[in-house]
Amino acid sequence: MKKLPLEPADHDLIKAAHGEFDKPTQHDWHGVSAAIRLKSGSVVTGLVLEAEVPALTVCAEPITIGKALADIANDPVVCVVATREREESDHKVIPPCGRCREFITDYCPEATVIVFDETDACLYKIPAGDLLPFKYVAMA
Repeated sequence: MKKLPLEPADHDLIKAAHGEFDKPTQHDWHGVSAAIRLKSGSVVTGLVLEAEVPALTVCAEPITIGKALADIANDPVVCVVATREREESDHKVIPPCGRCREFITDYCPEATVIVFDETDACLYKIPAGDLLPFKYVAMA
């Protein structure tokens, strides 16, 4: 796995994701946020859409990429991050779940993803493809 160091813009992206928790929402169910940076430098943020029926919950990463979908064709995603806020003291960068790894590699295959490596307690960026080394590809 190729680990890349974070740049100032990456720390700003993490802050943007955390900032989603400060916005007023209809419910206080939103424990995960995401932020993406486009090649132009624009940042798009979003929250998980939790539901009373857990199977209907939609993760923050697809929501955020969906918000930017019209722009992605001309302004590709270059970096993705997800954060968690369960309690005031628990603001963490979290890795994408398996479904989100598929989604990110479908829509942002050239992007990097910010992850926390517990081995050395450090944040890194890794290529999206490294999250899913044997990606499903439909056979023709």
